[in-house]
Amino acid sequence: MPIARILAFLGLALGLVGCSLAPAYQRPLPPTPAAVDPKDPVPSELALPTLGIFFQEPRLKSLIATALTENRDLRLAALNVEAARVSLGLAQADRYPNLELSGTKTVAGGPERPTTRSYDLGLMTVFEADFFGRLKNLSEAAFQRYLGAAEAARAARLSLIGQVAAAYLETRLSAEELDLANRTLNNWRSYLAFMENRLVAGQSQLLDLEMARSQVARAEASLAAAETVLSQAENNLALLVGSWAAKDRPDPWALAKWPRPNLPANVASTALLKRPDILEAERNLMASHADIGAARAAFFPSLSLTGELGYMSGQLDTLVASNSAGWSFVPRLTLPIFAGGRNVRNLELAWVRRSQAVAAYEKTIQVAFTEVALTLAARPKLAQEVAAQTNYLKAQRRVVELAANRYQGGAASYLDVLAAQRDFYEAEMAALRARRAEILNDIQLYLALGGGVEDDFSLNPAGGN
Repeated sequence: MPIARILAFLGLALGLVGCSLAPAYQRPLPPTPAAVDPKDPVPSELALPTLGIFFQEPRLKSLIATALTENRDLRLAALNVEAARVSLGLAQADRYPNLELSGTKTVAGGPERPTTRSYDLGLMTVFEADFFGRLKNLSEAAFQRYLGAAEAARAARLSLIGQVAAAYLETRLSAEELDLANRTLNNWRSYLAFMENRLVAGQSQLLDLEMARSQVARAEASLAAAETVLSQAENNLALLVGSWAAKDRPDPWALAKWPRPNLPANVASTALLKRPDILEAERNLMASHADIGAARAAFFPSLSLTGELGYMSGQLDTLVASNSAGWSFVPRLTLPIFAGGRNVRNLELAWVRRSQAVAAYEKTIQVAFTEVALTLAARPKLAQEVAAQTNYLKAQRRVVELAANRYQGGAASYLDVLAAQRDFYEAEMAALRARRAEILNDIQLYLALGGGVEDDFSLNPAGGN
């Protein structure tokens, strides 16, 4: 039977499909040292806490959970994944036969011949036998780019979490600096009232009173500046979160109350290969290998198979009669002979883009390695700075008390009190900023290592301590 022969030929063609001319993929070696610190031992496995465990501060968890659903950049990243998925579906569809059902009615005639009518109903299939893997490699390239888009979305999530955390820490620093400015202003107003009483009692000079008044004015200016900085920080945070709506969020922690997470002191460079940005770069590199296979296949013959089964009749009521049935089978072989160098240039371009993908992959590894190295190196130094600033603040508080007592006893001038108060205010500011820098560095290190599993983080934003 002719139909049986057509189906047998299509089955044979499908069986021959699968050859690939893509070069074998081999992951490039990391262009970095084996470990961040070659002198220290490297743990056998990089074990990081999950996001829900690492981010314990309740208000920050709530903000990140909102950002993961409301941030527009993250929505764009998700849409990019969806676009890559659709592109993959289009590439895969080309590997299967296309079936089309068509029906036509033809009316013909002329001045000297009668009008005739004919009817045609047919099922047509078109299939390209992918002997040399052109369609297979195009589909593989689309698949790898789809996986790369998914990794890019993961990288975007981690980047957003880091940005929200940094912006939130900026608001907490600004809020605590504002509180410090308020307390300092109240202290100076108390000193001003104290100096007015001493002047009335003849125990002080007008110069001391005016110096106290100038400090009140200076503290008022600092308070206004702190309010401006806090307002700007809150608006920047709202932009990242994606919502300016007031929400009932958990109370924040003071910067001094944040616990230090347990993070590795050293890491092997190969452990960073699981970072989503590195995985994205590798997926793009693998896609470039498939592109080379598709470009190579363009030099070889292509076979397209067209088959049609249908009915043709001059009468509609006899269209599907057995004597109206017919079939056709048209194999078409195409061999490229001259294309103006198009195929050669396409292959050259595929190899160049493969080299670009290798360079991008290696650059991504180098950037990741540098991020981890910088944050790891800064971690112990920031801890030392926080400890030193804390000790300095305690000592400076004692200096203020001694200066005030000596002034009241007449053993020191009011300039000594002013100097001690200014140093104490600056020490408090420095302690806050050092603590914020230490917390931010821990977060940056955690994310630079690739972050942890996203467990139920977005579903339980108020969890933790």
